[in-house]
Amino acid sequence: METAPDLNGAVEQLQYQRSGYWLAAGGATLLIYDWLLCLDREVQYVWKGRRSFGKAWFLCHRFAMLALVTGMLYGSVKSSNEPSSPE
Repeated sequence: METAPDLNGAVEQLQYQRSGYWLAAGGATLLIYDWLLCLDREVQYVWKGRRSFGKAWFLCHRFAMLALVTGMLYGSVKSSNEPSSPE
């Protein structure tokens, strides 16, 4: 006699994946909102200012965070679209 597969584990895994996706999307949204709020001051003080080590350090961190968030969102979207393999 065959038993029905336990779907509770699959449902929990799906909920975990979806919550991770929405958490990543929410974090990216807040980061973009922060960038937009500070953009005018960034242009005034960073982009139009003279070159310095502090400015280069700021820009390195700014673009590193952009790359990190983009990669994180790409990974979340890609993993949420892939079918999960049965165990």
